[in-house]
Amino acid sequence: MGKSKEEIREWKEYRLSILEQKSKSDDDFEKYITFIASGALGLTITFIEKISPLETAVVIWVIALGWFLLALTLFLNLLSHFLSSKYNEQTVEEIDEEIEYNRLIERIDCRNMIISRLNLASIILLGLGIVSILIFTTINAYK
Repeated sequence: MGKSKEEIREWKEYRLSILEQKSKSDDDFEKYITFIASGALGLTITFIEKISPLETAVVIWVIALGWFLLALTLFLNLLSHFLSSKYNEQTVEEIDEEIEYNRLIERIDCRNMIISRLNLASIILLGLGIVSILIFTTINAYK
């Protein structure tokens, strides 16, 4: 026994609401990564200026590594956002071209995997950048 037209309509509405939530979540993810990475960069500059000037700091390479990782996080996040926009355009074009459904799904899955990997790399780099900054701060705060 199959689903009634009403059940199919309800499932489609539910599916659409899930996709809308996913879109909002993706937007929030990109905003938070950007805010955290740029905020951490700003805080470390203030720390160095007010508490531990570079002239007296030790293990400066650790803070440089942290800054590099945070900058790379911001770059990957920007790249992810750019590619996501381009991939959405490609998907719309492919739908308009009426390519085969299975082929369309394969392409979408492939593009989504790229975005997911960039997002995961952003999370990892953000974490490593923050850890590097915390290590530098801890070592130099007690000096």
